[in-house]
Amino acid sequence: MKLVLCGCGKLHVTLGSITLHFTRDEFQMFAETIQRLAAIVAQPSLGQASVMTQSSPSEVCH
Repeated sequence: MKLVLCGCGKLHVTLGSITLHFTRDEFQMFAETIQRLAAIVAQPSLGQASVMTQSSPSEVCH
């Protein structure tokens, strides 16, 4: 994962072939959301079905 401050003033977060472009406020909100989700996933006592939303038929995994 790579984070770059672009000349356009946006933050570019790159993971493999995917690049996300954020303003500083958008990036902060994204990072806080990922932190909350990571805390949920790290709790082994919680069942996956009760924590994670099931994929809809229109979503493709992998």
